[in-house]
Amino acid sequence: MSERISKEIAQLRERFPEVIHGLAWDWVLIPHYPLPEGRYNRTWTPLLVVLHKEYPSTAPDDFFVFGQLRLKDGSMPPGLNQGSQSSAGAAPIGGDWSWFSWHPLEWKPGADFHAGDTLQTFLRGATACLEGKEQT
Repeated sequence: MSERISKEIAQLRERFPEVIHGLAWDWVLIPHYPLPEGRYNRTWTPLLVVLHKEYPSTAPDDFFVFGQLRLKDGSMPPGLNQGSQSSAGAAPIGGDWSWFSWHPLEWKPGADFHAGDTLQTFLRGATACLEGKEQT
């Protein structure tokens, strides 16, 4: 698993050079994940994804963001829940967290990470969630 995740993280670093991960390859943190322009009270958020031991066979479930993230008008975005305990488990690192209840509708990882769903796929979904789009 660690070799696969290592390759996926190397791919993520092309876009997010600051990405860090847990020593056991069980989480990935992008410290400055860009938010949709004009939608939130911030322009970026830390974005934390937990990778369960079944990854990549099982998709990540939920993702964590800055605890005080709000829409521009001060309201909570749909699907955002306060606290560091998501429906899939606790945030593996300390911090002021909230979490989006977001789950890929379809997940088909390939034996080769270039030919199936990856962390990149999950982040595309997280971006759609942050944009307020419905899952399709």
